[in-house]
Amino acid sequence: MKMMTQIIDPRYFDQKVRRIRTQVATVMTKWGLLPRFKRWRLTQDPDTNMIVLFGVLNKKHIAAHTSIPFKDYFDPRVLHDLANELQVQIVSCNSDDLRYAFVLDRGSLGKLPTHIDFPFLDGDRLLVGVVYKEEPAPGWINQQVTPAPPVNTAMVDDQLLVRQGVGAFLKIFDDIKLRDDVASRLSAQDLPDIVIIDEDKFNKRVVEEHEVFRRRIKHIRELFEKTDG
Repeated sequence: MKMMTQIIDPRYFDQKVRRIRTQVATVMTKWGLLPRFKRWRLTQDPDTNMIVLFGVLNKKHIAAHTSIPFKDYFDPRVLHDLANELQVQIVSCNSDDLRYAFVLDRGSLGKLPTHIDFPFLDGDRLLVGVVYKEEPAPGWINQQVTPAPPVNTAMVDDQLLVRQGVGAFLKIFDDIKLRDDVASRLSAQDLPDIVIIDEDKFNKRVVEEHEVFRRRIKHIRELFEKTDG
């Protein structure tokens, strides 16, 4: 049975969204990161009522104008500072573009992943990798950061829990490529296959995929500079 859906009223979140955008820039600048975003999107999953503000990083601008490694944007200390400052849960997402998902309201969802790595192909299977960690103890806000241990795969073996949480995010992603990849396979399955990965694997994919993009941008700039010269 599908739950009753409360339609999001953007006006209710206007002030919170403006505050988040300002504070995100402050925290990122403190860590030496360029707070350059190409879009912000407030959205809601109609089935769970989870409300998320996506901040999509301008990867092209960052690659062209800085040498900041993309993995630095997902440094646990940065994410901890952002969560402390904003008082919201943050899920970092690796897709065609890098983004933060600021969870303004969990709705009916319980445990959420801390990172989502989507999509990648393994043969003919479309996979979504997710990282889970232990929930911080009550009162964790404003405490010194301590690395949260990864959740053992057996602890998230409740497929209903995992599929509900991951599915809520996948439904509200706004990348055209993501929608196309999922839509082309939804006739055979409800969701891409979900695999539990560790944070090191997530970070490795961020480095490999997006640093290749940086090198390509740099090469294109060099070609243009030679042509102009």
